[in-house]
Amino acid sequence: MIQLRKSSIIHLFALLHLTVALGCRAAGLPDDLLLTLLTMILAVVVSLSRQTTGMFMVISVIAVNVVGFALGWCTAAPLRLIFNSPLVIYPLSTFISTEIIGWFLDYFAKLNRKRHPQHNLKTSARSLRWMMVAFVIIIVIRLTLILQTGNLNDSRSTILGIIVDYVFSCMALVLIAVSAIKAGEKAEEAKAEAELAEYRYLKLKQQVNPHFLFNSLNVLDCLIQEQSPEEASLFTHKLADVYRYMIKNEQQTLVPLSEEMGFVQLYVDLLKVRWPEGITVRSEVTDEAMKRSVVPCCVQLLIENATKHNSIRPDNPLEIIITSDCSTLTVTNDKHPKVSVSSSTGIGLKYIRQQYEDVSHQDITIVENERQFQVTLPLI
Repeated sequence: MIQLRKSSIIHLFALLHLTVALGCRAAGLPDDLLLTLLTMILAVVVSLSRQTTGMFMVISVIAVNVVGFALGWCTAAPLRLIFNSPLVIYPLSTFISTEIIGWFLDYFAKLNRKRHPQHNLKTSARSLRWMMVAFVIIIVIRLTLILQTGNLNDSRSTILGIIVDYVFSCMALVLIAVSAIKAGEKAEEAKAEAELAEYRYLKLKQQVNPHFLFNSLNVLDCLIQEQSPEEASLFTHKLADVYRYMIKNEQQTLVPLSEEMGFVQLYVDLLKVRWPEGITVRSEVTDEAMKRSVVPCCVQLLIENATKHNSIRPDNPLEIIITSDCSTLTVTNDKHPKVSVSSSTGIGLKYIRQQYEDVSHQDITIVENERQFQVTLPLI
């Protein structure tokens, strides 16, 4: 597809050259300026599409003008032996010359890209100044050719017209190149940011899933040691359902809150296998909030975080309350500090905060006091 697109660009410019040459010849108008500008635009477009260095684009703009002028005369010579009409000879020679220039330019642009893979068109002000120098050189070359082939007195108005036309046209072409380069830079930056966010997402998710599995296997081990085969079997099936949800949404950055709350119920059922009377989860989420979206597994991670850092006893159950308004979801748990406090890596909260920053540029809110721990998530 890429090669087809490049060939289409070259063919399009060759046809434009042919059309301009034919139209100008038929109307009795000079075609030098338009053909030169088209050739310069071709050099800029090929350089941008191949992501060459800025200096290559400058050199190619100069080279295609010199080579194009010479190649046009060379291809026109054999055509004069076949055709008599200038309306056929010059447009056809222009078409052939543009095709040859386009393919050679594309070939050298690919070579430049391979030799300088890290120095693409993030063109500096210095490179753009060199581009202006290139346009001045082109003007001098064109004026020299006029002075050598024409009468100076008859050419004064033509020379002035060329200078004025070339200056303004070249400035416009520079602005086009600068705009295209800046747009390319922004696209590259956005791509790099997206790739970085994806990398951080996968890295954090790889940390969270083993962490959750480790805790679950500890619970399962306890059930086996307590000789509770039925509870161990039920726990295993609940664990499979939980991981089925995690695998299903592995590539998703957002999920509907309604699906997340269904997953949370599965997870709570899993917890109740281990603590039938020691934990209470109350959901007060509105129907309107259920239509919004959240980061996958974020609510489950907050519940897991609460069970990790608090003691769970039947005589003093851990209570977790999930509430919402139109724009946020809040998970609140009362604090039952454990006698022996284990060190916390903060992976779960780090995961949630990073995901909301990457996906929506919003942050989560954490409020903690002696009695409660509360996390508020944005609804997207």
